[in-house]
Amino acid sequence: MDTGGSMDPYIRTCSQLFTAAHSSTHFKDFQYYYFHNCVYDEVYRDVERMDKVSTDYLLQKLEPDYKTVIVGDAYMAPSELLDKNGVIYYYHSNDTPGIGVVEADCGTFYAYCLAESRLRLQQPPATVALISKISQCIVLTLDGLDKAVKETGS
Repeated sequence: MDTGGSMDPYIRTCSQLFTAAHSSTHFKDFQYYYFHNCVYDEVYRDVERMDKVSTDYLLQKLEPDYKTVIVGDAYMAPSELLDKNGVIYYYHSNDTPGIGVVEADCGTFYAYCLAESRLRLQQPPATVALISKISQCIVLTLDGLDKAVKETGS
């Protein structure tokens, strides 16, 4: 889940979403991790982004029947998505551009959730258009997630 910045208005929605998903009996296992703006080489177990986990490790560890849902608004600088070391934090680096991580995850990954206001923009940010080309994008609501799950047959 994307945290901070442009996602701040969606804190309550995300909290409700994760609470519902975590308490649901539909999932055999539910794990969540945090990132800021884009998924890079690492994600975090805590919202403060101190306890990191290798993204490659997670993708290798997941069983083939796992689905990954990236919750974010796809709103970031294009360099964060497209460039090696485009990560927003000065002391961090990423060997793989963010778009590469999303593309590599397409085997288990089925939806990038967008804030509805981003989808309604006449001229959405370039990063929204780029992510929409490689993944299914849905509106960040329970109905949106339900639709995505049904469409993937999960």
